[in-house]
Amino acid sequence: MRLYKSGRPTEISPLDPSNKRRVPSVKGEYRILNSKTKMPVYIGVSNNLSRRMREHIKSGKISGDNSIFAYKTADGRASQSRINDHERAKINQHKPSLNKRAGGAGRPYKR
Repeated sequence: MRLYKSGRPTEISPLDPSNKRRVPSVKGEYRILNSKTKMPVYIGVSNNLSRRMREHIKSGKISGDNSIFAYKTADGRASQSRINDHERAKINQHKPSLNKRAGGAGRPYKR
């Protein structure tokens, strides 16, 4: 069973005024990427990707060079525990600079 639908993540530039794509209001995994290096600076999961993207724009996490929002929608069959484990593994793998916690229900971050 897959956690997320197959294929590459969808990338959008939400701060680009010519952007016409809309992020769906569904559960999924997302990353904020540096637009120059394409490296993740933040990794997370949300039950509403569109709302979460707007929150990150308001907080300033999506701004300047960190302006790509990449996401994959959830398959819908995976348990929240498996999703949390996957999030923690990706944060541990990439060590994004803006993550303050290890992910997965707010457990403490250990670098």
